This record gives sequence, C-alpha cells and structure tokens, in this order.
Amino acid sequence: MNDRLDHARILVPVDGSEGALRAARIAGEIARVTDGTVCFLYVALFDESTDEGEVAWLPESVAGSTAEESQAIFAAAAAVLPEGVSHAAYRRAGAAAEEILRFIDETGCDLVALGGRRSSRVSGILLGSVTQAVLERAQTRVLIAGQA
Repeated sequence: MNDRLDHARILVPVDGSEGALRAARIAGEIARVTDGTVCFLYVALFDESTDEGEVAWLPESVAGSTAEESQAIFAAAAAVLPEGVSHAAYRRAGAAAEEILRFIDETGCDLVALGGRRSSRVSGILLGSVTQAVLERAQTRVLIAGQA
C-alpha cells in the first residue's frame, strides 16, 4: 500500500442510503485533489437472471429489477461528485461484505469509503455489519463517512 493517494482508486459501495451518498461526496473530494477515480460498487443478493422470469416466491423488494435499481443508485451517487471527477460503476451479486472485499482484492483499491450508521444516543455510533466486516478485513485504507 502506498503512503500517498496520488491517482487514487477509491471504492464506494453504494446502496441508495444517505450514508453511501455521504461517502460518495467525500470520496469525490479526495479523487478531485488526488486526480483519482471513484469506483461505485452495487451488490445485490441476486443477479440480473431474477430480472427475467418469474420468481414469485421472492418479495418484489428482494427480486425486483437489480439492473434498474442499480442504475438509479449509480446516478444518484454520481450526482454528488465534483464536476470532472472520473468514476465507474460495477455491479455484483452475492453477500455484500464478501463481494466488497473480493472487489478490493481484485482491483487493488487504495481507499474504501463507507457510510456509517448512528444507532441511538445511548449506544452512540454503531457500524452496520457490512461496514464492520470491511473495516476489520480490508487490506487497504478504510474511511467511514459518519453523520455530521
């Protein structure tokens, strides 16, 4: 791992949440100053094969069109990037944490920017299970974009 982030390849897993958009904004600013690239990754439980055909046994929220959903999420994430920042979008199927970690290993990302979650005043900041798994197991820098 380089000590510097010149021409950084920054992974931002996206799911349509406010936390993911916060992470995308921050990643975009880092990419702007390092002349880097933001890589959006959307992970669905199922691939495009469930978009076609009948999977009546699954609720629409699970088996709906992953292609349509991911395109809307990619567009929203790209919209928060500073003008001129290079970005790419990738879609995978499987368990989110495992696919994110696999993507990091395969592409050699310099930084992963994830959205954090606030649970309650009593418990403070509680990271989601995907964020926690990536934070513990990623072999690269990890940035958690918490709430302001």
